[in-house]
Amino acid sequence: MQKDFFEEISNDSEIHKLTGNRGCASEKLYQFCETMVASEYRLLIRPFLDVSTLSARLKAEECISTEYRICDGSWHRMLFAVKKGMSLEM
Repeated sequence: MQKDFFEEISNDSEIHKLTGNRGCASEKLYQFCETMVASEYRLLIRPFLDVSTLSARLKAEECISTEYRICDGSWHRMLFAVKKGMSLEM
C-alpha cells in the first residue's frame, strides 16, 4: 500500500460492492469497519487499519493479520502482506 492507495487481490463480491477493488486505502478501510465490523470490535480493529503505521508494523514481518467479528456474527481475518519488490515507504 503506497501513498494511501489499495488494490485488492482477493475477496468476495459482497465486499466489492462496498469498497470497489481499488482506491483510497484509509477511507475504504474505515468505511469497511463502520459498515461490516460488529460494533463491539470496531475500537479494537481501528489501530490495525491505521495505514500511517503500516510501514513500521510490516518492517520485520512479511504479513500481519487480525481476526474480528462482523455484524452477522461470523469471524473473519484481515491480512496486510508486503508485495515482493515493493518499498514499505509511503
